[in-house]
Amino acid sequence: MKTFTILLHLEFLLSACAFQAPSSPVTKLANVPCITKTVCSAKASSTTCLFGEKNNVPCRRQFLGGILIPSIASFIATSSPTRAVAADITTTSIEMKTFVDPIGLFMINVPKRFFAIRRTVKGDLPDEQTGKGRRGSSIFTAGDMAKAEVIAVERFPAAALLIEEGIQPTGDLTTFPSIGDPVAVAKLIALRRDRDKPGQSRTEVVPGSVSVSEDGKVLTFRLITDIDVQKPELLMEQTGFSELKRITQAKATLTSGDGQMMAVFASALQQDFQGEDGNALQNAVDSFVAINQQPQ
Repeated sequence: MKTFTILLHLEFLLSACAFQAPSSPVTKLANVPCITKTVCSAKASSTTCLFGEKNNVPCRRQFLGGILIPSIASFIATSSPTRAVAADITTTSIEMKTFVDPIGLFMINVPKRFFAIRRTVKGDLPDEQTGKGRRGSSIFTAGDMAKAEVIAVERFPAAALLIEEGIQPTGDLTTFPSIGDPVAVAKLIALRRDRDKPGQSRTEVVPGSVSVSEDGKVLTFRLITDIDVQKPELLMEQTGFSELKRITQAKATLTSGDGQMMAVFASALQQDFQGEDGNALQNAVDSFVAINQQPQ
């Protein structure tokens, strides 16, 4: 059991204390078919447009449509122009507490037993232009180390999601449908996050889990990650499981109105997520609100 506990602690620390790894393409895009008959070209992406084609190069929407990557409602009574309203919040028997960001970027419910860290040191915060910092794009982390459960809030420019894939962002980036196909966008967000987290692999978007709000500003999806196990037979002996999978419930928002995308990721080992802990993590994601930063 001691060996398994160390495994969980190591995996948790990798999730909570991610650093920015060098960007590198995970999939070759040169031969990925797009919505049209035109073939995507990563090198030619600097000439992409929002819709249609330019100089026979597929547009951003076509690129995202074709890319294949293996895979406090009580606090907010109305849809004020300065706040985004949380969706219906999943009920849970686990006691929760509300964290309100001291500089007014967001608020979220987290389990009361979780520790919470709001990063404030300049070098730890993501750059406003690139979304990168010593801790990747993370600005807030909460969790339970003993159970390897983590809630993380990330903030980065919406344009950075495209630029990092060699796509020149143009046109409307204020809703997810205008950026591209929601499933493809979810995969790009997952891909970007994986690059910040060495030690994890084979993360995929769960089929059928992607949804977009009516106004197009909130994207929700679920991820599943296979965790490498060095000695599966020992794991089976100690826990009754021969493999480890991490389930992550995610929500990305464009409601801050400042060009920044904010996303929350709540994760746990599959066996824990399927119980009451999963309801608490879903509650956290449901309650997450990115506050409008536009001056009134």
